[in-house]
Parts: sequence; C-alpha cells; structure tokens
Amino acid sequence: MTDTVSSNPTWVRMLELPEVAELRRRRRTVTTALGTITIVLFASFLVGFIAFPDLLGGASLLGVPLSLWVVFSQFAGTWALVWAYFRLSRTYIEPAADAAIRAVSDHREELV
Repeated sequence: MTDTVSSNPTWVRMLELPEVAELRRRRRTVTTALGTITIVLFASFLVGFIAFPDLLGGASLLGVPLSLWVVFSQFAGTWALVWAYFRLSRTYIEPAADAAIRAVSDHREELV
C-alpha cells in the first residue's frame, strides 16, 4: 500500500493546495459542530427519559404530556440540523469546493 502512495504523489500534492486545505477545514468545522449538537440533542433525550420518567410522564404543558414535547423537540431538532447542514453546504462549503475544483484543474499538469 505504501508503494502506491509513493509512486503516485498526485493526491498528496492535491492535499497541499491551499484551496483544498480550506475545503477540508470548512467541512471539518461543519461536521464537528453539527455532530456535537446532534450528540447533545440525543443524549439529553436519553438522560431525560432515564433520569426523569415520572416528571415527563406526569407533568403536562398546554394539556400535552411533557414527554410528547420532548419527543417533538427531537423531531424538530433533527429537521433543524438537516436544514442547517443543507444551508451551510450551499453557503459555506460549496464556494470552497468550487475554489478547490478550480485549483486542482489549474494545477493538473503540475500534480501528475
């Protein structure tokens, strides 16, 4: 496997381009932020139902049990995260991806 990498340095050189590095940084930022929010959202759901089952089952808000509000918050939170990902993909990641594609195309002869 190391023979393949050393005999074909194209990928290594592409990763060294500043535009590709910026794309990787932006993708890592979005993935880390939204992934962390997802973990916190679902962990709070589990902790709520494990630690406070009586409170969630017995209390109500506007005539609806609190447990249903928590379940709805998971549903709404998931859709909010999906919306945020698509929005950030279009406005934050896509310009960097376009710049990386242009940079790789412009340096194609140098990278081979």
